[in-house]
Amino acid sequence: MNTKTRQAERGIALVIASIMLIILVPVIGLVIDVTLLYVDKTHLQGAVDGAALAGAKSLSRGSDDATQQVNAKREAANYVYLNYPSTFFFTNSLTVSQSTDVTIDETVANQRTVKVVAHANVSTLFMRWLNFTSTTVNASSTVTRRDVNVAMVVDRSGSLALTNSCAPLQQAAVNFVSKFANGTDYVGLVTFASSTHVDFPIASNFQTATTNVPTLINNIVCQGSTSAAMALWYGYDQLVGLNQSAALNVILFFTDGKPTGVNVNMPIASGSSCTATGTINGLYNTYTNVDQFFGLLQPTNNGTITNSDFNVTSAGNNAAGCAFSANWSSNVTVTSDFQGVPTHDVFGSNLNNGYQPITLNGSYIDLGNATNADNMAQNALDNAATQIRAGATESGPLPHSGQHLSNVIIYSVGLGNAPYPLSVPLLERVTNDPRSSIHSTSQPDGLFVLAPTTADINAAFASIASEILRIAK
Repeated sequence: MNTKTRQAERGIALVIASIMLIILVPVIGLVIDVTLLYVDKTHLQGAVDGAALAGAKSLSRGSDDATQQVNAKREAANYVYLNYPSTFFFTNSLTVSQSTDVTIDETVANQRTVKVVAHANVSTLFMRWLNFTSTTVNASSTVTRRDVNVAMVVDRSGSLALTNSCAPLQQAAVNFVSKFANGTDYVGLVTFASSTHVDFPIASNFQTATTNVPTLINNIVCQGSTSAAMALWYGYDQLVGLNQSAALNVILFFTDGKPTGVNVNMPIASGSSCTATGTINGLYNTYTNVDQFFGLLQPTNNGTITNSDFNVTSAGNNAAGCAFSANWSSNVTVTSDFQGVPTHDVFGSNLNNGYQPITLNGSYIDLGNATNADNMAQNALDNAATQIRAGATESGPLPHSGQHLSNVIIYSVGLGNAPYPLSVPLLERVTNDPRSSIHSTSQPDGLFVLAPTTADINAAFASIASEILRIAK
């Protein structure tokens, strides 16, 4: 009896084992196959994510939108093929169609959206038992690229020529411009030394205009002083006039030294030989190597630099009879014509904002204290940048006075080998760099990049371009 029972039990166990095998093998196979498919899906998703970014970046390649779209689609598809081999981990084939799987949406103002879809056919292992020989793994990714408006504010002072940095600067700036999309992005060029000039009013045809931005950059002549605050305001004015708040609005500021001039309305002193009364407008300066007032200079030029960019305020500018303008070569440091320097420049920058110490003589900056010359120029740049980042309403002689634009980001490249070197803390303040001692979380973060030598200028410009395009996506 016991023998028969044991034989029956063995028979039942065999049946149960057979049934369990039929159930468990597909389940285990499904688990294994799903794991393999998960690996493929993860790898494919990474390739597609990178492809969407590569496509968005490639939207800057080409002189018009149609060419840029073709380049972006090709780059996106190629990126997937390069980063997901068609035989990867039991994959049979990979499909990414440039015409249907890579799409670019431009229906939203000031942005272009790149979507990439990829399809991988993957063989199964155990699921073949259930006649599932392969399956398709899909992955998609979307990246939106905001249009970028860049006002380039570029130093062309004489110190660049002294260090043989003018040509390397030009090449780096031209390379920088090439990173942006002609016809969609906007680029403007403001250059400054003693005087400031809008070389190329901001426009989308910066690469294809009759005289384009690269050509104008290559025509820069490096002569003169460093009137930085005024130039920064003119860069801001370019973006204000464009008035595209949905785009990414950026000022790129390049300099190799401390600022040396401010544009002010100088009050005429009683007893002055000036025939004019009231005030005389001009650019009041300090030397680059010593604390010393001199002036007045013409604050802007007509695009043709003459007399080493040191153009004394003329009699036509109400300087007739003034001691400083008579026999300019020997009277450049004469201060007797004026009561002092106003505490604000013509754009509203505070020259006594507390960054660098200033001494006053009554209500004016004291012309008898030479250190005021250097300090007021630094304060002007510092305060101009603070106001611009806050979206200040423009004032003074700017073309778009009375208007403003919010969320402007300031980036800066500083060349560190000038005879009278730049101030790193000042440029960190100008950009609201997170490393700045007064970094403000209420204003847009920028970035200051130091180029220690002339050989580092191109890399510094390239890093700023990468940062701009990174946050544009």
